[in-house]
Amino acid sequence: MLAKIKSTYLQMGYNLPLLIAFFLPFGINYAIFIIVWTVCFFAFDDVKVGMKRMLQNKWTYVLLTFFLIHAFGYFFSVNKEGALSAIEIKLSFLAFPILIGASNYNELQIKKIIISFVSGCVLVSMIDVFRACYLYFFQDFNAFFYTEFSYFMHPSYFAMYLIFAQLIILLFYPKWLSHLSNVTIKIGFMSVVFLTAIFLCSSKMGLITAFILLPLTFGIILYNKGYKKTIAGLLLALMIGIAMAYKLFPTPFERIKQAFKVTASSETIDKTDAESTAVRILIWKESIKLIETNFVFGTTAGDANDKLVEAYEREGLAGALRKKLNAHNQFLQTFIGTGTIGFILLLLMTVGSLIYGFIKKNYVLSLFSILMIFNFLVESMLQAQAGFVFFAFFFCILTQYNFHKLNKTS
Repeated sequence: MLAKIKSTYLQMGYNLPLLIAFFLPFGINYAIFIIVWTVCFFAFDDVKVGMKRMLQNKWTYVLLTFFLIHAFGYFFSVNKEGALSAIEIKLSFLAFPILIGASNYNELQIKKIIISFVSGCVLVSMIDVFRACYLYFFQDFNAFFYTEFSYFMHPSYFAMYLIFAQLIILLFYPKWLSHLSNVTIKIGFMSVVFLTAIFLCSSKMGLITAFILLPLTFGIILYNKGYKKTIAGLLLALMIGIAMAYKLFPTPFERIKQAFKVTASSETIDKTDAESTAVRILIWKESIKLIETNFVFGTTAGDANDKLVEAYEREGLAGALRKKLNAHNQFLQTFIGTGTIGFILLLLMTVGSLIYGFIKKNYVLSLFSILMIFNFLVESMLQAQAGFVFFAFFFCILTQYNFHKLNKTS
């Protein structure tokens, strides 16, 4: 019986990360998949060989150290419950480096895992669109924008997922799916679905990163294929499309305009303001003060939010205090909690991996890093499941497997 289970796991074990990838956009609790994967790995896999393979990836040490400094901080934290929560949140930085790093998936299995993620994004996008249509036509409720549109998770996270999925489509689907009929139509359909969903998510950073990364990536692809005149035409079409979208659907653009307006008048922000951009600027100022007084070792991850709340109360930041907000910037959040070491490790996992991707010609890793850097600037994404699972999961896969080499052997 055990021999049969072992044989099944060795042949079909890649379906566990495949399921995690597929269900990521649904925002469910992935603990059961990770637990089953961990048990199967230690029970049926060649652990010694797997561990040796894992340790050959230098990025493993960065992620594991990042986890360990959060775990070590428990012993110095005043808020033990908060410290345990911080450790629980960062468990992905322990589990995925081991499970993915020890894996030896073949080309087809890796492609299936990535395609599974994109398929999950397509399904969730369609569900959100049909749900919004149903609510609009049958219940007279507008659920076409922002939190009303993104049903399964916060729109900032979902927009980030969709942008990454669209980058995968642009870079790899033409060859990965070249064996399918009407592949161009299918890619076009998925792209329309994703671009529509990104727009309807109305996430300010989602729209900004989409406007930067997607046209840039598509333009480079066309340039490398010799379609230089096409690029100019598409840029003109993009500008016309943005202008039309602004006239027909002003809500997402109004959010961006409001953000720039608040940023320009940052010195006169009302401390009781709860507007997202306004409150972020106030929070960032207090975060920097906390970093200055806890520069080397930080406050410990467990006490970071408590220290922020104390600062809000002391400075009269009613909007931030009422919601007990975190730093809304992952770089600041990490610096506050884990000090210089944690901040350097986070820089390595973002800016470092961006540079590493270019050096190794692993361009999708560089694009992923840019996407994460932009989002980390306005959200403490590693404090929420939708952020830390997504980041740790794909960071481990992208540093373990170079998709561009898979593409060449398609």
